[in-house]
Amino acid sequence: MTFRERLRESIRRMGLLERGDTVLVGVSGGPDSMALLHALWRLSAEEEWNILAVHVNHQLRGKASEADQAYVESRCREWGIPCDIRRVDVSARLRERGGNLQDVARRLRYDAFREAAAKAGADKLALAHQADDQVETVLMRFLRGTGVGGLAGIPPSRPWYGMVLVRPLLPFFREEIEAYCREEGLHPRRDESNDSLAYTRNRLRHRLIPQLAEYNPRVKEAILKLSLLAAEEEKVWERLEAEAAEEVTVRRGRGEITLDVSALGRQPLALQRRLIKLHLNCLVKDGAVEIPMNAVDRVLSLAEVGTGSRLHLPGNLEAEREYGRLRLRRAEADSTDPGGDALPLAVPGVTSLPHMGGAIEARVEERPLAAGELSGRWAVFDADRLEHPLCARPRRPGDRMRLLGLSGSKKVKEIMIDAKVPRRLRSRLPMVIHGEEIIWIPGLRRSDWAPVTNETRRFLYLMWLSSEEEE
Repeated sequence: MTFRERLRESIRRMGLLERGDTVLVGVSGGPDSMALLHALWRLSAEEEWNILAVHVNHQLRGKASEADQAYVESRCREWGIPCDIRRVDVSARLRERGGNLQDVARRLRYDAFREAAAKAGADKLALAHQADDQVETVLMRFLRGTGVGGLAGIPPSRPWYGMVLVRPLLPFFREEIEAYCREEGLHPRRDESNDSLAYTRNRLRHRLIPQLAEYNPRVKEAILKLSLLAAEEEKVWERLEAEAAEEVTVRRGRGEITLDVSALGRQPLALQRRLIKLHLNCLVKDGAVEIPMNAVDRVLSLAEVGTGSRLHLPGNLEAEREYGRLRLRRAEADSTDPGGDALPLAVPGVTSLPHMGGAIEARVEERPLAAGELSGRWAVFDADRLEHPLCARPRRPGDRMRLLGLSGSKKVKEIMIDAKVPRRLRSRLPMVIHGEEIIWIPGLRRSDWAPVTNETRRFLYLMWLSSEEEE
């Protein structure tokens, strides 16, 4: 079979493209992307594909970058393929925000792909990753400490922003692709940075893999086979993970996932690791960082220790054990500052406390209310004892409260610890104060101030209406 016949067969076998698809091909001008674009274009009449191209000029290599762009434009004109040129300024982004050059370039490139695909109404985005890329990816993950799932490498297809990202060349090695380019007279561009040993992938390509070939001349085929086997087994694991996640996951919020420690501990260790990695990967923005297995093991160790322990993880993530819960979150998810000023409460009326995640409603009644007439967490006081305006504020260091039924006062911090309030939420619970005295902490305790007695004629009801009720 010819190269194109094999490509068509693998596309059909893996279900990558369907008849009539609009396919946007990411084209750098190098051998892999030019071979993919040319082969798909030559197959398009028979398969009824609408082939488009997008070229991203990163502006990193001066005249060479401009020559790459000109080459892609020239070939697309020659073949009658519409080509969308996107220019991104990687150097400017690095100056503004810092970061790793390759990571920043990748982010900007995929942003450009997404914009071009949306403009074209593409069904599929086709990228030219091939078998050597797969081998190098598996090796990099192995050296950095991946789990079995990481050995599956680059997936041949995955959902992506309402379309599907496909990689039709994954079954083909670089030598086959370059031979196709020679046969078709494509004369692709060469990126000299691919020879630089400053990059890990290039060192693997030029140093480690040739050394491994001394032990097994077909080492690349062996690694590729391993990735295929791992990918097949991942399909089974994904079903098991989905079932276990239903039992273990307590809450999914914006930038945060909460797990039940006891339910997690009942799973086999292998499934525990996979669940942790699955949830951490869900929190990583744009999938830019792969979670290493040593981070997963650190989180599992955290689940076994006491409340209050916290870990900082790759990808700007955090993990914290809070009583029977394990919270995984993006670091910025816990950055809310509730502020420190006391806010007067409307009595009667509703006072919004957005920095504390809710509102307090005050009602003054001439009769006791049944529980069904009240909302949220509530407390009742003798309204005629109200001498000062009621206010609400966040907790402050050293706060104390006189508790109903107890002599003396107790530190608010100890009250919260006794009630097992997670540390990250303690500053968000409002302290309702009368003058300088804390009279109520919603959901926890009320003070001994103004208790309702047989002499009470007017009842002051305070209700805490949370906008972000925690599990």
